[in-house]
Amino acid sequence: MKVAIDDIVIRDRIRMDEGDIEELAQSINQIGLIQPIVISEEYELLSGYRRLHACKTLGWETIEVKIVTVGENPLKKIEWEYHENIGRKELTEEEKQSYLQKRERLIKPTPKGFWLKIKAFLIRLFSSFKRKKAPVD
Repeated sequence: MKVAIDDIVIRDRIRMDEGDIEELAQSINQIGLIQPIVISEEYELLSGYRRLHACKTLGWETIEVKIVTVGENPLKKIEWEYHENIGRKELTEEEKQSYLQKRERLIKPTPKGFWLKIKAFLIRLFSSFKRKKAPVD
C-alpha cells in the first residue's frame, strides 16, 4: 500500500546517526525500495526512517508502507524501531569488495569467460543433435 510521505508522522526516534542518506538514496533510485517502511494505523513511523528520508531526497511524494496495529502503546512503538535496527548487520569491507569484483565480472566478462560460454553452448547444441538420430532398422 502506498501512502503520501507528507502524511507520515515522525516522533522521537532512537537512532541518532542517520548515516549516509545519499548512498541509500542512490541505491533506492537504482533498484527501488526493497522493503516498505512500517507505520502505525495512525500513520506514525515505526521503522524505516532512513528509507523515508532517502525517498524524500529523491522527491518521492508517496512511499510503500506496511501498516501494523499498535494502538497507543508506546512500548510497542519503540520496540518496532529497536528490533528493526538490531537485526541487521552491515557488510564487512571484504564482503563489499567481493560484491564489487563479482559485479565487475558480470558487467565486463573476460575473454576467457566469453569463450567458455561459447564452448558450453556448442557442446549443448551438438549433444542435442546426437540424441535426435533416427533409430537404425
